[in-house]
Amino acid sequence: MANRPEDLDSRLLQRAANAEANGRRINEAIERGEGDAVAAVFVCECGYLGCNATVELSIADYEAVRTDFDRFLVVPGHEMEAVDEVVERHERHLVVVKRGREARAIVRAADSREP
Repeated sequence: MANRPEDLDSRLLQRAANAEANGRRINEAIERGEGDAVAAVFVCECGYLGCNATVELSIADYEAVRTDFDRFLVVPGHEMEAVDEVVERHERHLVVVKRGREARAIVRAADSREP
């Protein structure tokens, strides 16, 4: 049986949300490893598989991104319209939130800060 377009869309959303959650896990480890540092180099938390873009931010700026489970740090141009809504634009990074119930459920389950 051929794949239906909605099945492909669902798989794309799942892959993107899982890639974003993985980027967040990396950044959480980076932040923990920095101890008392003022700034760090964080990875882009976009949904593009294989993305290796980075951005230097203060720890406070990264924490400002992480005010909720569905907020992610991406470099400009890496936002995915089907998955992300840009809620903040900064010179070197964007803050996006997840669109759709399925993507939000995936990133909520993967968030180490969620109770």
